Amino acid sequence: MSFVGVLFMAFGLGIAGYWSAHALLNRAGAYGHLLAFRGAETEEAPGLERRALGLFGRVMSLAEWERRLRWAQRNGRFQGKRLGTFAVQSLTFGVAGAGVAMLTGVPIMWLLALLGLALPWVRLYSAAEDAREATLRDLPAVAAIVAAELAAGTPPEEAVRRAAVLPGPLAGLLDDALTFARETGRPLFVPATASVRGAMVEVFSRDGVPALAVFARQLNTVAVKGAEGAEIMAGVAQSLADEYQAVMERRIEQLDSRIWPIIALFFFFPFVGVLVLVNLLPALRAMGMGG
Repeated sequence: MSFVGVLFMAFGLGIAGYWSAHALLNRAGAYGHLLAFRGAETEEAPGLERRALGLFGRVMSLAEWERRLRWAQRNGRFQGKRLGTFAVQSLTFGVAGAGVAMLTGVPIMWLLALLGLALPWVRLYSAAEDAREATLRDLPAVAAIVAAELAAGTPPEEAVRRAAVLPGPLAGLLDDALTFARETGRPLFVPATASVRGAMVEVFSRDGVPALAVFARQLNTVAVKGAEGAEIMAGVAQSLADEYQAVMERRIEQLDSRIWPIIALFFFFPFVGVLVLVNLLPALRAMGMGG
C-alpha cells in the first residue's frame, strides 16, 4: 500500500473512530450518575463528554484526574479543556487503533488500540507532574518574596496576593487559596488553636503534595506571629532552597543508575539483535536450501 493510501486510511479510521465512540457512548448513558464528583462542571459538559466520563469512571478515579487537570492548567497547559475532552479523545484513538488492527490482520497492531486509549491520559499525567515539579522548584523563590514583603511591613494576606500574580503553577495555587477564602468567607490564616483550618492550609493540603502542605502550615505560623514573621519566613525560604538543592544533587548522583537501563533497552539490545539476525540469516537460508 502506498504512503498516500496509508494516510487516507488513517484519516478515514479517525473519522470512523470518532463516530463509533459516539455511538458507543449513546448506549452508555446509564453511567451518567457516576459523574457526581464535580456537579457544576459536569452539568456544563456536553452529553458526549459526560457519557465518556461515565465509562472511564468505572475503572479509574475521575476526581484524581480532575486534580491533575487543574495542576496542568495552573502551568498554562490545556486551558479551557474539560476532563471529558480527554475521555472522548481516548475512546476515539482507541477505536481507530482497533480499526487499523482489524484491517491489517496483524495481532501486534492491537497494541495501537491500547496506545490510543492511553495517549490522552499519559499527556495529561505528564503535564500535571511537570506542574508539580515546577511548583516545588518555585517554593524557595516565592517564600523569599513573601519574606521580603513581610520585612517591608506588608500584611501577610497582601504579601500572598502579590505573590499570586507571579508566573508559574505555584502562583496559581496561591490564587486558588485566595479564591477559596473569598468564596467561603474562611480566613486565609488562622491561629493553631482555631477549630477550622485556614484557607491556605486547606487548599495546599488537598492536592496530595506533602511539601506544599508543610509550606502552607509554615506560612500560616508566620502570618500569626506578627512582628517575628519576616525573620521566620526568611529562614523558611533558606531552608527550602537548601532542601531543593539537596534533592537536585541526589538526582544527579542517581542519574547514572537510571540512564544505563534506558541505554540498554533502546540501543544495546536492538543493536545486538540486528547483529545476530544479520549473521543468522545466511545460515538459515543455507539450511533451507539444503533441505
